[in-house]
Formats: sequence, structure tokens, C-alpha cells
Amino acid sequence: MPRDRIFDTPMPGVAPFVFNSEVARVFDDMADRSIPWYRQVEQMSASLSAEFYQAGSILYDLGCSTATGTILAAEALKAKGFDSVSLVGVDNSPAMCQRAREKLEEMYGEDSPVVIRNESIEDTSLDKASVILMNYTLQFVSPLKREALVRKIYESLEHNGILIVSDKTTQSHTDMSRIFIDKYYDFKRANGYSELEISQKREALENVLIPYSVQEEEALFFDTGFASVDRFFCWYNFSSFICLKR
Repeated sequence: MPRDRIFDTPMPGVAPFVFNSEVARVFDDMADRSIPWYRQVEQMSASLSAEFYQAGSILYDLGCSTATGTILAAEALKAKGFDSVSLVGVDNSPAMCQRAREKLEEMYGEDSPVVIRNESIEDTSLDKASVILMNYTLQFVSPLKREALVRKIYESLEHNGILIVSDKTTQSHTDMSRIFIDKYYDFKRANGYSELEISQKREALENVLIPYSVQEEEALFFDTGFASVDRFFCWYNFSSFICLKR
């Protein structure tokens, strides 16, 4: 797995973060070292997906990146005993989609249960959806577009369908936010990132990744129609939600 060294040299001007070919090449390492419990959260999401997936329906992974979570979901559905499954990964980055397709070909050859779409998640069709995953994706959507997107997702889901969302979150008090952010940077340091890398990555993500508070995220899901919203994972300033449509 190529190591993430994108921000390890001084940059005279740090450009806004984009999911380009440079990022796609090292994304799996970046995610493992930058997102607390990334693999475990994706595995938990896959396990929950298997509980709610409906035969003959489609599981969508919006913002699928390199398809790590999509593959885990496909394997969880098969382990649950579904004879035939259909999954669609959607990402607006051509480079991420290319890497996802490479990983799927390595694992499944020509018999992949996953189709990758290089499309905007706001514009993609969500037919026959019983499970929609959106891990570490909503935080990159413009706040002005989030309600419309989540409402579209809700309306697309089958009865008893679920939406799973994981995001970086803010806290209700600035002092707590500061402490949680410090704990997060300690996590990155422990995973080998330097102060320069942490600082430049933070600058690159400014106004690109815009987190909501836990309360704002929960309100968004309830306001768009979901009957229940529960957190199934929390680590300082990261939270994962499962939202059920009745």
C-alpha cells in the first residue's frame, strides 16, 4: 500500500484539498492513518447493511472512494446468505473511481457484484435502494445542498431501508471542540504524521470539509423524514449514524 506523503514537504501556498490521482494512489493509507477506526467503522457499516438489505434491491455507496467499504458490504451480504446481490459505488472523482475498479477487478475479476459510477451523488439515480452508505462524504457536500441530498436519499429508500452516515463532527462548546481536536491530532501523530503534514492538511481542508455538530446531523436526518436516528459509533469528534425509514 503506497504511503501518504502528500503534505510532507513545505508548500508556499496550500491549495484546497481535491480527490485527484495523487490522493487516489495513497488514499487507503491516508484513510487508515487519518480516520479513527476507519476499517472498523466500514466493517460495522457492512454488518449493519447485511441486516437491512432486501433481496432484489440495490445497496448504494455514495462517495465510495476506492471501494473499501463497498467491498466489505458486498462480502457481508454474501456471508448473510444472499445468493445474488447488487451494489453501486458512486464517486465524482475519476481517479478514485479508477482505483476502485482496479481493486474490484483484483478481487472479483469479471464477476464483480459492484458497479462503479463516476457521477455526482446529488445527480445519480438511486433506484430500488434498501441500503445507502455515505461514510465520510456528507461533510464534503456544501451545507446549502445537504438537506436536498438527504431528502432525495430518504425518498429513494424502500420501506425499512437505511441510510448510514459517518462524519467528522463539532462539539457543543468550543472548549470541548478544542480538546477533541487535540486528541485527533495526537491520533495522527501516533500514526506517523508530522506537525507539517498535520498543519498543511488542515489548511487544505479549510472550507472544503465543513463539519456539523451531532445535534445538527441528527436534526437533518429527522427533518427529512427518518423515523429513527441512532449513533452506532463515536470517537471524540467523529460519529456514525444509522437512519431508518418506516
